[in-house]
Amino acid sequence: MKPEITKEQAEAIEFLREHYDDRGILELYAEDTIGHIHDAYGHDCGSLYDLDLIDFAAALINGYEVGKSPEEELHEYYIEALHTARDETTGHDIQDAIRYTLETLGIKIEGVNA
Repeated sequence: MKPEITKEQAEAIEFLREHYDDRGILELYAEDTIGHIHDAYGHDCGSLYDLDLIDFAAALINGYEVGKSPEEELHEYYIEALHTARDETTGHDIQDAIRYTLETLGIKIEGVNA
């Protein structure tokens, strides 16, 4: 089974694979030294510690799927609002509520309010 990981975690795995084989990467994780990669190579791989050992090993062995970020999820919902609402006015109301919430929180999302 392929675990779902973040884009940042996928980038960290691919970076580590440029320097280590999967066994070496697992050893770094188990020895709690992935955090020191930044000191050695200038690349932060600490996001991998958000994965438990089993999911991390599964990602290395079986591959992984990159999950959508919350921003990507919201953008997708924003676009679908017009198509899935019972009428066009409701769809626009949903979009207005999303934009208002993001503006209130000071968040910019490309394709929604940026």
